Amino acid sequence: MENRTDLALESYENKEKTQLDGVSIKEEGNVKTVKVLNEKGAAALGKPKGNYITLRVNSFVNDTDIFDGRLNSFADVLRSVLPDNISSVLVAGLGNKNITADALGPKTNNYVLSTRHIIDELKKNSGFDGLFCVSSVETGVLGETGIETAEIIRGITSQLKPSCVITVDALAASSMDRLGTTVQFSDSGISPGSGVGNHRHEISEKTIGVPVVSIGIPTVVSTSVISSEQDGGSYVTPREIDRICEQGAKLIGMGINVCLHKGISTEDLYALVG
Repeated sequence: MENRTDLALESYENKEKTQLDGVSIKEEGNVKTVKVLNEKGAAALGKPKGNYITLRVNSFVNDTDIFDGRLNSFADVLRSVLPDNISSVLVAGLGNKNITADALGPKTNNYVLSTRHIIDELKKNSGFDGLFCVSSVETGVLGETGIETAEIIRGITSQLKPSCVITVDALAASSMDRLGTTVQFSDSGISPGSGVGNHRHEISEKTIGVPVVSIGIPTVVSTSVISSEQDGGSYVTPREIDRICEQGAKLIGMGINVCLHKGISTEDLYALVG
């Protein structure tokens, strides 16, 4: 049985081929880009057409410092998948904040600097006229709200009319080595829960009406990776999962801030959210 994964790079590697029709791969340092070019590539990889960029980072387990240059690397990758000439962004933290391995999205919102409510005059008077228009929301999960995440985001988007939606969600991997050391960016949207076989409604430009960029960090892996049982129905997390989610959320939230709020120092941005 093939291990389930949300990572396009792992899907490519699991095919055990050097190339796939309709799929291209490029590596530059700690960044690997998988491009699904057409429907043939989408069928071969099991991922929608689009760009999937994997950023390799130091493990969050023993890490206390994100101000070592990686925020700029994160911001550069995010900038490359965002649409051109955007004027506002909605950041949606997906997942269940009461389950540690699924709390990455809600935790990320703690570090996102939301500014939509700040009027231009106040920005200028406070010396932060470089603030970008950002709003954020925690969507919860269907079992809590009775509402599909896609429905929540579509409803908010119809009212706020952002140029783009950025979703943040915990992912599943097929390799223990990638838990808490990998960030995936995609401009094709997301189907929450797909990596663990719990497919929810797709969140993409097709369903929401505006471009959707997804960001995620793997937090769980199938038990089939670490045992001979191949049922694929159970998932485990490392014992340091709380550390991975907290530090990962800080990297993603602050990385979004650095990318969008240009002209404001990293230290000032962290002071505003910390």
